[in-house]
Amino acid sequence: MPDDDDLIWGIHAVLGQLRDQPRRIRDLTIQEGKASPKLQEIIDLARKHQLRLRFETRLRVPGGGKVNHQGVMARMQQVTTVSLEALLDDLAECSEPPILLALDSIQDPHNLGAIIRSAAAVGVTAIILPKDRSAPLSGTVAKVAVGAMAHVTICTVTNLVSSLKQLQEHGFWIYGAAGEANGTLYEADFAGKVCLVVGGEGKGIRPLVRSQCDHLISIPMQHGLDSLNASVATGVILFEMMRQRWHSA
Repeated sequence: MPDDDDLIWGIHAVLGQLRDQPRRIRDLTIQEGKASPKLQEIIDLARKHQLRLRFETRLRVPGGGKVNHQGVMARMQQVTTVSLEALLDDLAECSEPPILLALDSIQDPHNLGAIIRSAAAVGVTAIILPKDRSAPLSGTVAKVAVGAMAHVTICTVTNLVSSLKQLQEHGFWIYGAAGEANGTLYEADFAGKVCLVVGGEGKGIRPLVRSQCDHLISIPMQHGLDSLNASVATGVILFEMMRQRWHSA
């Protein structure tokens, strides 16, 4: 049985993947005796796309009995990523100023999946991930993202600092999320080509990456709180970016 790196499970995660990117699925397994309209839709879509489909009396997924697989599991193809050079070429064709998101050392796959989902909801053009300082694009990430990975380009880079420099050379303003920053996201101007940098759980943005940011921004909070979960903070900032753009349209 495959491990967590290529498995997703649960009706919503599998159905979302089948609807958006069925060819990323290698095969599906359905637990015998389970029945629901959405589970039947999964079976129908799998047969429509001629995917390998099997039925078993018991599903074995990472976490064992702690996992609510809802009677369905899918094994995925490897996620397709692009280089920064290819991304910049594609961005040259954009009719509107793009929003990019760069993640510095996000290690928790649940956070990464939630961030990808928020990014897709806002319309982020691409997410930039360092190859060696990020949670892998695993089945857990895909499950938490619930189909959102089909709507955001994933760009992997070797050196995030030099990648941010390249973005600046192409006219991007780099905003770093930092809890101690004096300026808030509500005072920032997110017009034009922007890239938001969010740091990892606990330590935030690394010093060298931070030094490459044009502006550092914080989220104002009450009751003495000074930080949010990385995925929550990312969502708050991205939706403020979207609000500003809608307001100025």
